[in-house]
Amino acid sequence: MHQQEFGFVLHGRRIIVDDLRVRAMGVLTEAKFGEVHAELRELQPVPISSPASHPAFVENASVYFRGGFRETAVFQLDLLAPGHSIAGPAIVLDHNSTILVEPTWVATITSTHVVLEQHLEDVVRAGRWGPRQGVGVDLDPIQLSVFAHRFMAIAEQMGHTLEKTSTSTNIKERLDFSCALFDPAGNLVANAPHIPVHLGSMSHAVKFQLDRFAGDLVEGDVVLANHPQAGGSHLPDITIITPVFKDGVVSFFVASRGHHSDIGGISPGSMPSASKELFQE
Repeated sequence: MHQQEFGFVLHGRRIIVDDLRVRAMGVLTEAKFGEVHAELRELQPVPISSPASHPAFVENASVYFRGGFRETAVFQLDLLAPGHSIAGPAIVLDHNSTILVEPTWVATITSTHVVLEQHLEDVVRAGRWGPRQGVGVDLDPIQLSVFAHRFMAIAEQMGHTLEKTSTSTNIKERLDFSCALFDPAGNLVANAPHIPVHLGSMSHAVKFQLDRFAGDLVEGDVVLANHPQAGGSHLPDITIITPVFKDGVVSFFVASRGHHSDIGGISPGSMPSASKELFQE
């Protein structure tokens, strides 16, 4: 389990478990594959045409959809029976979930599921289908948000991996590290919410090494740096910069910076207060 979770095993050393958590899941009803479709074929749909007079009706809520706010009926799921059909917009409430039925969609209640279907003729009538557009260079707030979160997720996953696979107390427990992504010119693209003093200078560190090794980097190269003049913070913070190639060209850089407890200064810890020159640290 230690190998699976952390990626390494310390042979000959005892493992201390100081936190044990158990997660259990239970299934009230079990639906076999195909049963839902078979039940749908046998059901006689009962559309709820007057929501306000139905026993499962809770209230009307004002919900924003494309085009503006719409009055939306809210239903309680446990008061709906198999066969009930609800046309959107609507909301179906359960004890631990909320199901949104958008306009042009219909929710059908079965004995084990809530099946959502979209009526294509309603979609065409509402004019919600337009020409499909690919990813372009024009600023689109939705695409901007999607890709920003994707890039941030990569940086966050880098941090999780570094934390799990490290054996250093500074990394695993103090979390004194930072991870980020950079474009081919060394500009910051996205970073995880780690150490601000690291992240503020990492772009300069990438650009410095890019200028230093311009044209010499090949796939598989990794650059290590900690000099303050090269974008470092202090000497114990070592930055690892890795170029990622596509078709032989650098597509982007990933970099991580972590604190090392001792790198050979004049006193243990490599941060002596009496140092007068850089090499003394």
